[in-house]
Amino acid sequence: MSQPIEFWSHKIGPNPWKNVIVFEELGIPYTTNFLDFGDNEGGVEHPDFLKKNAAGRVPLINDPATGMILTESNVINHYLVDHYDKSHIFAPNSEQDKYLVDKYLGFQSSAQAPFFAQTLQLKRKGNADGVVHFQNLVKRTLRTVDDELEGKEYLVGGKCTLADLAFVPWDLMLDAVLQGDAEAETAQARQQLFPNWYRWHTKIVQRPSVQKMITLKKEANSN
Repeated sequence: MSQPIEFWSHKIGPNPWKNVIVFEELGIPYTTNFLDFGDNEGGVEHPDFLKKNAAGRVPLINDPATGMILTESNVINHYLVDHYDKSHIFAPNSEQDKYLVDKYLGFQSSAQAPFFAQTLQLKRKGNADGVVHFQNLVKRTLRTVDDELEGKEYLVGGKCTLADLAFVPWDLMLDAVLQGDAEAETAQARQQLFPNWYRWHTKIVQRPSVQKMITLKKEANSN
C-alpha cells in the first residue's frame, strides 16, 4: 500500500472505532480525520462532508490504492478484510460461517447499536420511561448474545471474526447505557446475569487490537 487509507471518524461515536480495531488487527496504514456532530465547519452535516456522504454520517474511508470510497462500519470492515487480510485471519471456515457472520453483523447494527444509542439519547432528554424501555431492550440484546454463546468460545466457527469485534465499542459503553438499571448497572451484575457474554466480551477486549483502539480513543478524547 503506497498511501494510507483516509478515514473520517468521531471521537466518541462507537461505530468508527469498530474500523480502528480492524485497521490495527491487519496492520493497515490509515490517517484519521475527526469530525463533530452538527453542521458547523468540521461537522458531519457540513456541506463539505455531505459531498462525501450525503447521509452525514461517519465512518467513511477513501482508499487511494483502489479508489474505493465507502461508508457504514460493517461494510468497511468487510472491505478491509477482503482486500488486506493476507493471512486470512478472518476468513470464514465455510459458506455457512460466512453467512452466520453476516447474521450477527446484522443483529449488531439493527439491534445493539440503535438500542444503546436510543438509551443514551433519552437519558440526555430526561425521558425516564423511555430510558427504562430501552434499557430492557439493551438487556435483551445481551441475553440474545449470551444464549448464542452457550457452549461456544466465539460466535462463529470457533474463531474470532468480524462478528465478535463489531459488538465491542458499544458494549464498552454499558456502564453509561445501563446506569440506574437496578438489575444490570454494574459489571459484576452483568457477569452474573450474562456469564457467557461476559466471558466472551472480556476475552475479546484483551486482544491487542482492541486495547490499542481503547488507548487511541482515550488519547483522542483527551485533546
